[in-house]
Amino acid sequence: MIFRKSIYLQYFLTLIILASCSTTSKISIPNSNGVLKENGQKKFEDIYDYQSYFVDDLEKIQKVIDSQKLDQDQLKNIKALKRNYQKILSKKEYTLTLNLNQKYSKELIELAYMLNLPLNIFWTEGKQVSLPENLLSQRIDGFCSSLYEDAISSLKNKINKDNDSVLIIYSQEYESLIQDFESDNRNFMKAKYDSSDFQEFSAEILGINSSDKRFKKISSLNPNQNLNFTPRPRYDFKQIIILLNPQEYKSMIPALRYHGSDKFEYLNFISSLEAINTPLQLLDYEDSWAPISVRTISKIQENELLSLERYLELGALNEWLLLQILNQAGVQSARVNGTTGRMIYRSNACTKREIPLKKISTNLFLS
Repeated sequence: MIFRKSIYLQYFLTLIILASCSTTSKISIPNSNGVLKENGQKKFEDIYDYQSYFVDDLEKIQKVIDSQKLDQDQLKNIKALKRNYQKILSKKEYTLTLNLNQKYSKELIELAYMLNLPLNIFWTEGKQVSLPENLLSQRIDGFCSSLYEDAISSLKNKINKDNDSVLIIYSQEYESLIQDFESDNRNFMKAKYDSSDFQEFSAEILGINSSDKRFKKISSLNPNQNLNFTPRPRYDFKQIIILLNPQEYKSMIPALRYHGSDKFEYLNFISSLEAINTPLQLLDYEDSWAPISVRTISKIQENELLSLERYLELGALNEWLLLQILNQAGVQSARVNGTTGRMIYRSNACTKREIPLKKISTNLFLS
């Protein structure tokens, strides 16, 4: 099985190379007749994620329906899943048009190959694929919002559950996102990070320096008296939202904890994930919160991830490709556990994305 897959992949890559030498060409990716599939290893959860398509997926879905272990809502969702798979598998041909110089053409071909669908890819120098330069910060065609905007919505949903005041620490790059919080008319305090001394910055914004100055002033009134003193952080807010460049989180969060201990709830922006090269590095953010999808957590537990930034970029591409498939198959609605978040698809409407906010802890690494 592995040998057959290797031969098929070599042949497939040869087609890509030949196509790159032509100004107008076509690649046909037929059903692989099981070449991509390791028998018995595809779980029902993988089917629910709409990652690849095989005829016997319908049998597995039907077995779940017949199990009589579902409540009414679950049964309704599984039946909708089966209808969608029937439409996707019954369509004889899908098409995708790519520009030869499109930045993500190679990645899209690789992702299309994994779908196991009869997909024709047309190469042209004219028509452009509607994909932005930055897949995380810019809105991808077909979605209602960018991944960054959806991550901001997750943070807003979290803080709206509490009525406490909030401190927002941000760097220049994310200053434009601050207005998304201020529109809620809450008591927000802002602190722009423009220093290289994380400890000094944290001590200042958390009020440690002010507390220390007050103590020195009091002590000067009676220099002969020894006073016990522990600097106290501010208490006029409970939550701290952090919108920083990816590399800055690893120093900022420990500095905040050093001065603020566990008195605050730390909420990280999705940019905190972009500097993660191995899942265990997430423990640098332990007990803070971050926007992470259910699918990403499962990959962390299976130890299948390297660069989270690259994973999110490929996930965003895969979700765009999935929208093309759902569209062309005539699917009316679908709920998909996507890589970047939960996708809520409706035909003739933009697709919404919901990203759960998860607390970073060792439990994330336990399957």
